[in-house]
Amino acid sequence: MNILWKLLVNGIVAVPGLLWSGTSLTFAVLASLLLGLISYATGDFLILPKTNNTFASSFDFLLSFGFLWAAAAIFQQPYQLAGLFLTAFAISIVEFFFHDYLQRHGPHHSRHPG
Repeated sequence: MNILWKLLVNGIVAVPGLLWSGTSLTFAVLASLLLGLISYATGDFLILPKTNNTFASSFDFLLSFGFLWAAAAIFQQPYQLAGLFLTAFAISIVEFFFHDYLQRHGPHHSRHPG
């Protein structure tokens, strides 16, 4: 169930941000979905349990920005770099609160409760 919340909330933030950056709707939806899955596997299951929320959210910012920039370049999407940066920043803010939720309610994230 956590993955569905993550994909929904990240999509609500990422899709409008990517559209504002100049990408197509199809690219925005697919990139948001793939980024959410990668971020869930790496940031939420590998990094968050071993570190803290701040470090995991910083990782999510770098992952989001790098992924969105590379994907837009590879798929030849028109984009504004500042828009990708702001979208990645907004995603990292949402991730901070999602990590807090996982640490309080997730079964695998009890090592660092605060």
